[in-house]
Parts: sequence; structure tokens; C-alpha cells
Amino acid sequence: MIGLRKYWLMLGCVLAGTSMACLALTRSEIPSPHNTGPWLFGPSKARWTVTEFADLECPYCKTYTPALKTWIQQQKDVNLQWHHLPLDVHGPTALHEAKLAECAGALGGAPAFWQAIDQIFDRTRSNGEGFNGHLNVVDVTYQDLLSCAATDKVIARHVGQQVEEALKAGITATPTVIIKDNTTGSSVKLEGPADGVLLLSARDWLAQKKSCDALQKSNVKSLSHCH
Repeated sequence: MIGLRKYWLMLGCVLAGTSMACLALTRSEIPSPHNTGPWLFGPSKARWTVTEFADLECPYCKTYTPALKTWIQQQKDVNLQWHHLPLDVHGPTALHEAKLAECAGALGGAPAFWQAIDQIFDRTRSNGEGFNGHLNVVDVTYQDLLSCAATDKVIARHVGQQVEEALKAGITATPTVIIKDNTTGSSVKLEGPADGVLLLSARDWLAQKKSCDALQKSNVKSLSHCH
């Protein structure tokens, strides 16, 4: 664990005589307390981004998210971005779990974030009932996660902002996904657990839209399929 490695490094520094190099090495072992997202799954520079608005206590998200991640892995130029939307109907449990996942990312980066997401979905009873036991996130202790979720105002504010952004976009149900063409900025919203066929159809529609826009900008008359 990070805490244990830090302890032995600091002890070694004391025994050997403190130096700037040793202090730098010690600091390098400590994760930034606020690594920031967005938390991406898949190639960071992909043309297409699927943003999933999800609640960790939503039973539909529990089954949909693993399937969506599998689909993402099967694509060549698509990534997945997470967006927290803990619903009031699931009480404080959903909000607490969102903070736990965000703290995992803040302390351990994207791999830790997605580990937390996977484990929460795997263990929760859903519908606000939560999970028993603790999360096993690499290089982040569960006690650190609990402390962060309970006290870190930056994390709380970030989760709250994501909820506000979702509501302003008219998104009130989970799961909802938005697929975006990062080359044009065009996007389309799909409500409910959109399967691979629907996601591919949305991607094709956005790609066609780009072609039609290019034709219109070049003053070429649009073909019928561009209307």
C-alpha cells in the first residue's frame, strides 16, 4: 500500500540522512490528492466518446455498465466517460458511493476509479441498499476512501456539479448516454440502456451529419439522405 511504502521510504531517509533526492522520491510515492477526471475507459484520444450518466444504486446501470464497457473494448476509436447522477430515490447511499468512486480516482487515478465502479456494481444490492464489506482498490486503502468521501469538499462539490449539469441537460433517468463526435462536437442523447446496435446507428448518423455539413459548407446541393 502507498502508506506503507511511504513509511519505509521516510524511515530510510532518516537513517541515511535526509536529502532533496530522497524527499523527491518519497513525494513521488504519494498519489496526488486530487487527480482529476474526466474518467475515461478506452483510448484517450478516440474520435467517439460515449458518456454514461449513471447511478451506482441503479439496478439497470448495474447490468448495463459492464455490457457497455465490453462493447467499448470491441471498438477501435471509442471511449467511455463516466458522469455521476445519483438519484434522490436511492437516498444517501447513491451519493456516498459516487463520492467513494470519485475519491478512488482522486487518490489512485483512472484505474482506481474504474476498479471502484466495477466493485460497487458487483457488490451492491441496488435500490439504495448499498453493499457490505469494503472496496479493494489498488494502492488506496479503504479507510482513505471513507475519510475522503466523508470530508473532502472538493469531491462533494464535483459530484454535485455533475448532478447539476445532468439536470440542466434534461437528463433525469439512468442510464442515459450521450455519444459525441470529438472531431465536430456534434452529439446525440440516447435514453435507457442503449445496446451496441443503437450506439452504432447513432455513430453512423453523426458521421453522416458531418458529411452533409461539409457538403453544405462547400455549396454543394445536399443529397436526399442529408435532409
